[in-house]
Amino acid sequence: MYKVMVVDDEPWSRKSISKMISELALDVEVIAEARHGEEALALIPIRRPHIVVTDMNMPVLDGGQFLEALHERFGEIKVIVISGYSQFEYMKAAVTYQACEYVLKPVSVTDLEQALNKAIQACNTYMSIQQQMRFNQEVRLLKRETFLQTVTSHRITNTADIQREAGELGIAVDGGFRVAVCMFRQFSEVSRTKFHGNADLFLFSLENILYEVMREDKLHVYKSDDRTRICLLFPAASYDEQRARQLLHDYHEAVSKMLLVGVVAGLSRTYTRLEELPAAYHAAGDALRNNRLLGESFAFSSAESTGAIQPVELLGSFDLKSMRQAIGAHNAKDFKRLLNDYCEKVGRQPNVTIRQIQRDLRQMMELSISELKGIETTQTVLLDADEVSRILDEKELQTILGLLTQAIEAHCASVGEAENVRSVRQIALFLDEHYFEDFSLIDVAARFHMDAAYLSKLFKSITRENFTEYVTRKRMEKACELLKSSECKINEISELVGYENQRYFSQVFKRFTGQTPSEYRDGTIGAAEITKY
Repeated sequence: MYKVMVVDDEPWSRKSISKMISELALDVEVIAEARHGEEALALIPIRRPHIVVTDMNMPVLDGGQFLEALHERFGEIKVIVISGYSQFEYMKAAVTYQACEYVLKPVSVTDLEQALNKAIQACNTYMSIQQQMRFNQEVRLLKRETFLQTVTSHRITNTADIQREAGELGIAVDGGFRVAVCMFRQFSEVSRTKFHGNADLFLFSLENILYEVMREDKLHVYKSDDRTRICLLFPAASYDEQRARQLLHDYHEAVSKMLLVGVVAGLSRTYTRLEELPAAYHAAGDALRNNRLLGESFAFSSAESTGAIQPVELLGSFDLKSMRQAIGAHNAKDFKRLLNDYCEKVGRQPNVTIRQIQRDLRQMMELSISELKGIETTQTVLLDADEVSRILDEKELQTILGLLTQAIEAHCASVGEAENVRSVRQIALFLDEHYFEDFSLIDVAARFHMDAAYLSKLFKSITRENFTEYVTRKRMEKACELLKSSECKINEISELVGYENQRYFSQVFKRFTGQTPSEYRDGTIGAAEITKY
């Protein structure tokens, strides 16, 4: 099976290409996605794709630069270029760095299949016998992981099928097995701050560290479907609870040293048949949630351990009623006080478990969602049950309660505002966050289910700027900021704020500031306020 990476800065385009590839009747699988060339280059040593499907017009590291770096550092990888542009420079770069195919958007299924067939043929030609052996080993590991994920998630339940495929993949459970489930404190925060929001890259780094700690141990490792947990299949004959705990502790020591995160683990009891893997996984998950929220960074709990911690009531029915009343009265101050009181109670209970905190949070979220109509458009994290399941320490608890507080404060502040004003504020917030993207008034109107002509008039009446003026002003403000605070080249800044043509960018910039970008950066004329049309 050939591994494919898709590189495109537009999420909808990236997902569309990945979906098309997954539906082709070819021996390929999309194993990674990246938003630009720099992220792709960081991910390649970890995921080791055989084929890269890439856009050309991207921020941070454009297609030409990416192809050059890819050719120098990973010459064995075959490249398919997909672009909305047929510019000579792009095609020249594709030819120079030996791309297998150059496909113009919109991409048809036929064009994509033909391009992948060319890349596969090129891969076969390039591979030496040694590389082919290594590839087969990687494929085997990938198939083992996929199989274990499939069994764990009940996507295969027939006993004969499970036993047959396990035998083909060399997965033996003679003597029984235990499952350990590992989660990681501050997973979301570290993904965002250290891995540019790429949780997959973070998880694969964690997985690689585990393989280093295991050394020669023949343990089966796989990731959970939600890609936030790492699971281990321990042979019961050689791994009792104490030895499993020691390995996981060693893993924690390595992870905390290299990535500054802590491991929280749960271990199941012994099971005898592989078709019991779902039960073992859930038992390990239950054991994991029995760990304390507070205390040491490393936490381990076994399903066979005795002396379960007695729960302490932190969120009673009276507290929930008070929260509902605070929301109903649009009293954000009281709601925030109730959340602060809850956090103080948690801090006074060293034995409070992760399970109890997650249960309390779900109750708070359900109450808030039922009371706050439309919260799903502004605080999608509050609707994500998986997000609550990732709360493993006090800091993460405070973060999610802070988000909930912000949502309540925003709700209370907006009470009494006209619906039109709220709609325009929401659109303006969207434009503030997406000013660098290529969209029109019609695109935004469709996104917010409004008539384009009506939106144009409404936007101007409330903001005193028309749609184009507003977006252009935001782009120019960001351009000024980058010219002052970064060492990016002017053509790079042009692309970062949404202009493919540097000359046009310079014209617009001078119209707004009275200076060219170079003059503004050098300060030869003096600072000037951004003005409107």
